[in-house]
Amino acid sequence: KPYKPVNAAGETSDWVAGYFMPRDEINYITLSVEGEKQQTYTTIFHEYVHYLVNNNLGRGNVPPWFNEGIAEFYDQFIIEGDEKVTLGGLNNSHLYSLQQTKMIPFDQFFGIDYYSLHQQGKHSANIYYAQSWALMHYLMLGNVGKRQPQLTAFLGLVMNKKSPREAFQQAFQTDYATMEKELREYVRKSSFRVLIYKSEKKMVYEDALQSQPMTEATAKAHLGDLLYHSNRLPESEKHLSESLAAEPDSSIANTAFGLVKMRQKKFDEARSYIEKAIAKDSKNYLPFYQHAYILSREGMNESNFVRGYSDENYKKMRDSLAKAMTLKADFPESYRLLAFINMVRNENLDEGISAMKKALQYAPGNQYYQLSLADLYVRKDEFDKAFALISNVAETADEPELRSLAESTLARLK
Repeated sequence: KPYKPVNAAGETSDWVAGYFMPRDEINYITLSVEGEKQQTYTTIFHEYVHYLVNNNLGRGNVPPWFNEGIAEFYDQFIIEGDEKVTLGGLNNSHLYSLQQTKMIPFDQFFGIDYYSLHQQGKHSANIYYAQSWALMHYLMLGNVGKRQPQLTAFLGLVMNKKSPREAFQQAFQTDYATMEKELREYVRKSSFRVLIYKSEKKMVYEDALQSQPMTEATAKAHLGDLLYHSNRLPESEKHLSESLAAEPDSSIANTAFGLVKMRQKKFDEARSYIEKAIAKDSKNYLPFYQHAYILSREGMNESNFVRGYSDENYKKMRDSLAKAMTLKADFPESYRLLAFINMVRNENLDEGISAMKKALQYAPGNQYYQLSLADLYVRKDEFDKAFALISNVAETADEPELRSLAESTLARLK
């Protein structure tokens, strides 16, 4: 409970059983492990699917019912004996809710965006998730998979900037009312199709996924980092202080504490914690990236505007980023930060454009990266390229802050 998300009013979202929190340099799947083992895996699978959608398609490019529906569909994934895999298993809780409660009318259902979804109460949210699951199950497996190719076509159309309503009608060759009727009939059924795959040999995962014991101090360091990324600085600082009291050389605790001190505008302290993390773990890319990041924040105002960087700090940032890229070439934030400091200095702009393109190779759905690339194109007077990128973000962004930023940038560009 102490780590559940809080809303803008500081109230805990008690109904949340697990959540996915994407951040620039880390992604957290946070959940309780006190329930049934299968429930634990269900939460992990659900939130991992969100990671895949967000990182590869971009959350703003797909409607919430698709994002939640596909996560609910795959969270029923079951593997038995490392040989038998079941996909599309029934979520009996959702099925019961839909059979006992009136569905959300499709005109209203398809109009719910991410912001309004997260303002729902527990009951309304449960119905939305249940309906999203049922619709995805029907489109994937109903009528012996008849509509599955249409679902693929729908996704292609929305990714190519068709409005969700137009894409729906074109792909499924029907309207909302007809599909709503089909779904009601599907939910009333007494039998449902699932997919079962049997592998000829056992599937082995140990090489790809490893676990290890964790000290209490390390656990507090991770939890402190989670709270930092949740913008809960006092709680984060308490956890990290306790961690460092027990293990002063902890790389993760020193790195996270450096970020906390940066947010408190205590840059000298921030650098000292990061430098300690680097000295203790020179093979970890993250402290090198954070060192450059903290240097980039010095001199910024509350609007994240900075007038320039000294030659000395510019070189230090480039050196740290080069080290981070060498240690982990597929970490996109290193390329984004390199592009940003080049733009602030108004030099090496072609290098910055190449860096942003590389970042987008690793995270094609990241709309902040698209805006950063557009800013570089503006500096090069390549307005058509910039206009196309910014227009796309302004039309599809689901975060109010991101949409506002894109719209203001678009107006300035015009």
